Amino acid sequence: MSLEDEFSDVIAKAMAGLEMEAGDLAEKAEVDPCEISGLLHGEIDEAVVRKICPVLGLDPDALLALPAYFPKPLALLGGTRIGLPFRQWTVNAWLVELDGTRLLFDAGFGDRDILGKTDVDKLESVFITHDHPDHIGGVAALKAAGADIISVAAAKRAGEFAFGKLTVRAVDLAGHMDPAVGYFIEGLEKQLLVVGDALFAGSMGRCRSRKSYDLAFDTLNAALAIADADCVILPGHGPLTTLSEELASNPFKPRIRLVPRDGIPNS
Repeated sequence: MSLEDEFSDVIAKAMAGLEMEAGDLAEKAEVDPCEISGLLHGEIDEAVVRKICPVLGLDPDALLALPAYFPKPLALLGGTRIGLPFRQWTVNAWLVELDGTRLLFDAGFGDRDILGKTDVDKLESVFITHDHPDHIGGVAALKAAGADIISVAAAKRAGEFAFGKLTVRAVDLAGHMDPAVGYFIEGLEKQLLVVGDALFAGSMGRCRSRKSYDLAFDTLNAALAIADADCVILPGHGPLTTLSEELASNPFKPRIRLVPRDGIPNS
C-alpha cells in the first residue's frame, strides 16, 4: 500500500482550498510559473518548495519528506482495514469488533463489493462518514441484507452509541463534504478515530472552496481536542496512521492546531 497522495497532490489540494491558480501562487511566492508547473508534475525543487509553502500554509520540511514518508506499522487490535476497489484506486472500510460486537464504518464504492468482505448478519451497525459515492456504494446492498445503517444525519442526532464495552462518539468533520462526521471509538486498547476523508496519512481530502477548506480545519481541530495523544487515525483512503505521526509529518500540520485536554495549545 502507498499513501493516498503524492507530493504534487498535496500542493494541488492546498491551492484548491485557497482558490489559488498557478499564476497567483507564482506571483505571491515570487517564482516562475514554469516552476509551479514543474512542482505540479512531480518535479521536486527544494528552493521553490520553500518559497511556496508559506503562501500555501504548508510545512516545507514535511512536504519535502513526503516521498519517503509512511506511517510506522501498527498492530491494530480489534480493527481491520477492508480495502475496496474505487475505479483505478481503492477506498477503505473499517471493521471494529470486540467480544462479539462487530461494527462497520463506510461501505465502499461498488454496490456489492462489501458483501464479499464481511458477514452482514454478524454486523451490529454500519456507520457512514459522508455521502460521497465511494463511501456509500454498498449501503443499499447492506440494507437489503438486513444491516442497520447509521447515516450521517442519524449519527449527528444521536451523538453517542453504546455496544457492550464499545462506545462510538460522532463528531462533526464537515469540510471535504458538508455534512460529514468522524467516529471516536473507545473500549479497545487504543482510542480510534474514523475520519473519512478529513485527514489522510500525509494529506487530507480535497476541498473545493476557501470556505470549505477553512471549515475542514475548524472541525478537525475541534474533534482532535478530545483525542488521546496516541489516538489511531482510520482514514477513508490510504494506510492507518496516528495523531502523533500526522502532527509531526503531515504537510498540512501548520493548520492543525491541537488543543490538548489541559487547554494549552500545541506549539
